[in-house]
Amino acid sequence: MEVIPAIDIMNKTCVRLYKGDYNKKTKYFDNPLEVAKKWTECGIKWIHLIDLDGAREGYPKNLDIVSKIKDNNDVLIEYGGGIRDVNSLNMALRSGVDKVIIGTKAIENLDNFKYFHKVSKGKIIISLDFGKDNQVFKEGWLAASNLDLFDFGKKIKSLGSNEIIITDISRDGTLEGINIDTIKNFILRTNLNIFVAGGVSSINDIRKLKNIEDLGVKGVIIGKALYEEKIDLKEAVKIAAG
Repeated sequence: MEVIPAIDIMNKTCVRLYKGDYNKKTKYFDNPLEVAKKWTECGIKWIHLIDLDGAREGYPKNLDIVSKIKDNNDVLIEYGGGIRDVNSLNMALRSGVDKVIIGTKAIENLDNFKYFHKVSKGKIIISLDFGKDNQVFKEGWLAASNLDLFDFGKKIKSLGSNEIIITDISRDGTLEGINIDTIKNFILRTNLNIFVAGGVSSINDIRKLKNIEDLGVKGVIIGKALYEEKIDLKEAVKIAAG
């Protein structure tokens, strides 16, 4: 199981939102490059980098930061935020992104996912961001869809995709802890392998996910709990590695 630190970028700074609300942000660092260096030195392999400006405006705004991180660190980057056409997809790949996260375009039409998957030569992963009652959101969490998390997960599986990210935005940035029941139910009902985000608050959450790793938990994405020093990253990496 991978432990993947999150870096959310807004106005070139490292921030965290509360439940995905752009009006409820906390700035932690002025320089995302310093954060990337800090996390990489703890032994992680991946960074989950979200371009909040891009997600809101509909096209990538911070790909220059990706290039700088890659130039100065031995780390893989998954990048999301505003990847809604082939041009922006190719821009992300040229900047050095190792895996491109798409949400809105897949939600609007799964044929987009199939096309993006082909163009990127498999460097695509869908992120399903859901709120209360398992309703799926899009456009940087600003717009609700009429899709259900479980039903849409089954559709993704039917395409032959095996891995996705699921983010509980009702818990994201809250430090409330993960909803282990929803996570388990999602895996069992969709037969997908997942990366979990949203609400991770303590080492105990890492242990809970490690205990169900065999069901299909591939990794956990941690944001605020690292910035608030609720989780020691080196300890989390050790537990996840077993």
